[in-house]
Amino acid sequence: MDFQELPDYKAEYNDWCKYENEPLLEYVWKVANRFLPEVDEIDYYSSTAPTVFANRYIESKLTDEGKYARYMEIYPRDIEATKQHYAERTPLDVSFKDKFFDSREVMNTIKAFNLDLDKFWHLLLFVNDLVKDCCIDAPKLGLSEVEKVDEMVEKILESTEVILKKNGRENYRTEDEYTLSILKSSVNYFIKTYIDIIENSKNREELKTKLKELGLNRTIRDGKPILFEEKITLDKSQKTRLFAEFFQYFLKDIKADKKLMGIHTTSEDSTDKLLFISRLTYIVGLQGKEYYKRYMVNNEGNYVANRKLSNLLNRYKDEELPHLTGRIYTGYL
Repeated sequence: MDFQELPDYKAEYNDWCKYENEPLLEYVWKVANRFLPEVDEIDYYSSTAPTVFANRYIESKLTDEGKYARYMEIYPRDIEATKQHYAERTPLDVSFKDKFFDSREVMNTIKAFNLDLDKFWHLLLFVNDLVKDCCIDAPKLGLSEVEKVDEMVEKILESTEVILKKNGRENYRTEDEYTLSILKSSVNYFIKTYIDIIENSKNREELKTKLKELGLNRTIRDGKPILFEEKITLDKSQKTRLFAEFFQYFLKDIKADKKLMGIHTTSEDSTDKLLFISRLTYIVGLQGKEYYKRYMVNNEGNYVANRKLSNLLNRYKDEELPHLTGRIYTGYL
């Protein structure tokens, strides 16, 4: 099947502007800006993930020599550094292309949702790439400044004694209840004032001014340090949860029209969103064939709706996924 290819704008990895208005990345932008926005101390910006993906997609069509030549054109540097860049990155997985386009049921569901097939193909490639990057040998995340402050406040508020040190040696200790109550009240007041500033400042300048009055030159950062030397790999169920979360967000406002499927449909055709996502997990190789079927045989020998993915998500509904990052897509989820 013929489909549209992304143009090569030879964009640097952090240059989101060149692909901002690329039609084929419309669906990728929607997911990336929701889950991987660029953030500084105050503002949110457009994600750089679509540009990273576009570069990886284009490189997937090139030989090793072609990749190096292209990269050297964008980033003129020593060739050994370029080789090291590629040695540390797994290539974009496009191995399921035929499996995707040959899936009549998936193609019919895409028609029923009135989705652009080319745009959706690029979204599927992006989501699968992102899940792999964040869930397989991914670097761990340390505690953010917000989490460290939260932990400190919690310990202060429950403490019955405070010990302060200078240069590793104790220089103050108190168990006095009244002194401790002043400390706890001061901490509570600071946190409440800080939250009020963050939530109610009308613009960036007002935010900066009020933070300075509070004794801060910036916001308390929520960004987590990336611990590249410590790795984490999630099991298949957790990868599937993350994959499903991306597509549930993308599909949440999309309505189906079964008439768009045409007249040549079978009992396997469906507009159920969870079944559609379940079938995609099979397409990309996250799950087995049992996740693709619309109906399954239960223990009594009766045909019942396939609820494999639904059951998996329900099993983890009260358990949050760990915060994740990747080596390629270095924002965190």
